[in-house]
Amino acid sequence: MNQTNVRKDETTVDALNELLRGELSAVESYDKALPALEDKPAVRGDLQDCRASHETRAERIRRAIEQVGGEPARASGAWGMFAKAVAGGSRALGWKAVISTLEEGEDHGLKEYKDALPRLGLDEGVRHLIADELYPQQQHTHGVIAALKRVMSA
Repeated sequence: MNQTNVRKDETTVDALNELLRGELSAVESYDKALPALEDKPAVRGDLQDCRASHETRAERIRRAIEQVGGEPARASGAWGMFAKAVAGGSRALGWKAVISTLEEGEDHGLKEYKDALPRLGLDEGVRHLIADELYPQQQHTHGVIAALKRVMSA
């Protein structure tokens, strides 16, 4: 492999690892949020579905990183601040604050996916995974949380 391909592979792995760290942080955030919603089964169900979606995406990204010869990140990333905020006061702040915090994290996730797409020019399979599968799933979880926030504000 020539030097240009090595750099492109590293760029792809770096972009994928950023997304992976974000997904790991999202799972942590949902794990911290769920106990605050024990008395809201419908909301809790939506959050469990969002959490499962993020967990599935993390696994898909891990496999993609391994397929291009990279080492998947093990620790969470930028959403970590959201996980900490949720953990720090989920019960004390109430479920509305938890939903608002999760929506901020979902907003951040959308931005991470948008920012990653231009960096994934090397591998058409990776590009397809992100653009056609994972990004739409991120849009969906964002939509679920945004809808919950709208309902609670009404």
